[in-house]
Amino acid sequence: MKSLFTALSAGIVLVAVSGVASAEEPADPKAGFEYAQTYCATCHGISEEKSPLPQAPRFRHVADTTGMTATALQVWMQTSHPTMPNIIVAPSDIRNVIAYIPSLKAREGSTPWAPISPRCSCP
Repeated sequence: MKSLFTALSAGIVLVAVSGVASAEEPADPKAGFEYAQTYCATCHGISEEKSPLPQAPRFRHVADTTGMTATALQVWMQTSHPTMPNIIVAPSDIRNVIAYIPSLKAREGSTPWAPISPRCSCP
């Protein structure tokens, strides 16, 4: 029972902290893609490509994971992984990558930031 209370308390704190962080500045999925291209693509497939390291999940696979939310992505990005280097990512970059990853959901075969319709003025 004590561990359940601890887990719930930690979850409440994480949600509160992520809410405060998101109120600071809006996330930019394009900046998240650019960050991922620079720092994450060495190991992860950040778009349609396979991951250079087979044990590193493709971001597309992460986006398509059932129940994946911004909060779950925040936890995933802030939790150390045994096979991942211990890197420090600025809070704004975390928010941007978290905004980018869900944009990959159901986009197989398309390129990141490709206009969805002729009226879209996406870069």
